[in-house]
Amino acid sequence: MPLPDGFDRETFIARLRSEHARILPPTVEFAVENGWLQLIADRLRDAETILEKHGWIYHAVVRQIKEKFGELRVYIRPRVEDESYPDELAQEMEGLRRVTADSSAHTCEICGDDAEIGNFGGYYQCLCPKHSEQRAAWIAGGRKGDVFHD
Repeated sequence: MPLPDGFDRETFIARLRSEHARILPPTVEFAVENGWLQLIADRLRDAETILEKHGWIYHAVVRQIKEKFGELRVYIRPRVEDESYPDELAQEMEGLRRVTADSSAHTCEICGDDAEIGNFGGYYQCLCPKHSEQRAAWIAGGRKGDVFHD
């Protein structure tokens, strides 16, 4: 889903932090581009629903939000390091992890348009045709200046 005109990253993230404060600490960095923020919002909502269903809403926490091998990763772990999820909850959280990875593998991390994962000089990114072309041109030009532009 493309970003709306006038999209403001900081306002969007502040809203997510407020809406999902039970599992999203204020210190967690959103180490992804804007195109994946709506996916994160959807997955945080899903995670809270799953955790609440299993009585774990106050026992789990988002530890990290990042890109890895061109896919979105939202790491949600038990608050206590040596605890583990019960089997049924672990299965549902694994299903959520797969949904997150699969949906991000078709969403441009820059703008939210339809995309696919490509290899750009050894770095995997999920980009739409426009941003894929910009990334390739930036690499070909010696990696100077801004990568993405309108």
